[in-house]
Amino acid sequence: MQYMMISHKNLDVPHGQINSAGKECMMMPTEDIQRAIGLVFITMKARQFEKRFAHLVERWRMNCEVVLDHRALDIFAKKDFRNIAKCIARCGVRCTIHAPFQELFLGAPDILVRKAAIERLKYAFDIASLFKPESIVLHLNYEEKRFGFVYAEWFKNIIPNLAVFAKKAEAMGAVLSLENVYEESPDTMREVVSRLSAKNVGCCLDVGHVNAFSNATLRQWFARTGEFIRQFHLHDNDGKKDAHAPIGDGNIDFSHVARYISSAKHSVLVTLEPHTEENIWKTLEGFCAKGLLRAMEAQRN
Repeated sequence: MQYMMISHKNLDVPHGQINSAGKECMMMPTEDIQRAIGLVFITMKARQFEKRFAHLVERWRMNCEVVLDHRALDIFAKKDFRNIAKCIARCGVRCTIHAPFQELFLGAPDILVRKAAIERLKYAFDIASLFKPESIVLHLNYEEKRFGFVYAEWFKNIIPNLAVFAKKAEAMGAVLSLENVYEESPDTMREVVSRLSAKNVGCCLDVGHVNAFSNATLRQWFARTGEFIRQFHLHDNDGKKDAHAPIGDGNIDFSHVARYISSAKHSVLVTLEPHTEENIWKTLEGFCAKGLLRAMEAQRN
């Protein structure tokens, strides 16, 4: 692990070990990892923020991608979200938002299903405005097996609905980043983003989802959607399931991502998506080891 050893009883750090003298040796992230922390966003569920993530933001100034899942929207009052937003602002870190996504089909043929998705997302975007996010990630939620036989109707429905949320994001100064999950090919994502006229709409390419769910290769996704990519979600897996493992623990070739970032003519946001605190540090280490830190720094220079 890329850490520097220090000794300090009260310092809140990633991990600790007991040395031969019986004293706890704290581990400080290396300079590379600390630089990476300043460049990337870390996924953090709003409903777990206080218990699991606030100390990381306060101690390490981690930028946040705050996940507004349906559970948080159901159980939290607006003041609870406002308190999270105040904590993030007080720490002076950057923020993106992940909108709710489960069973939210903006292109569904059934008008009642569409209305439910619109209502849920309208409230989520209202909450998102508290955070002054740089982007709002929204799942495209196209599934070939579910909507393939009514594709024309799905497409006709989703374009005007996405345009509404693109306008809401624009009012916040945010990019609307459309994320792939179960999309088997990049063609639908390309067609949707190409059709939307708003300049603040782009693709959030989730490389873990490509590896686990897509029939197309990562190289093919870059070829078809590369011009639209405004954000990445990075995590790893072995291609069998969406494990959200640390970068380097699966078989994803992150060199494609590094090359894209280093040569991009526009700013690209990067969110790391580990699901445990331990894996945050492992993912940051993998991010550096796979050349992604160098790529981001090269792109900025």
